[in-house]
Amino acid sequence: MTGPVYLTIGGKERKLRYDINAAADMEELMGGKSLLYVLSNPMAAGFSAIRILLWGGLKQAEKGLTLQRVGLMMQEYMESGGSVESLAAKIGDAVRKSKIMGEETTEETVESGDLGNGQ
Repeated sequence: MTGPVYLTIGGKERKLRYDINAAADMEELMGGKSLLYVLSNPMAAGFSAIRILLWGGLKQAEKGLTLQRVGLMMQEYMESGGSVESLAAKIGDAVRKSKIMGEETTEETVESGDLGNGQ
């Protein structure tokens, strides 16, 4: 993983970190939907997918973190002036920096649905 990505929620700075196990857990929770698909269409995937993606990035630093707690964190983030779009951008940045989707992952390739893995 290259540089970390941080997100402030409730006055606390939280580190987003993704690895292969997090990716597999997230895909399983999304009913087998490809992480590639969800990352390239976060707004189409809806709140549940963004909540799962945020959970996947936070769960290593916060053991026992539940999806319900992450939903409350999302609500707090938005009530303090954040948006779903800015949250999705932070998640996308953290996934790109993790390189779990390939070495040449850039913002443009996430938006186009090509994360450098041949798909």
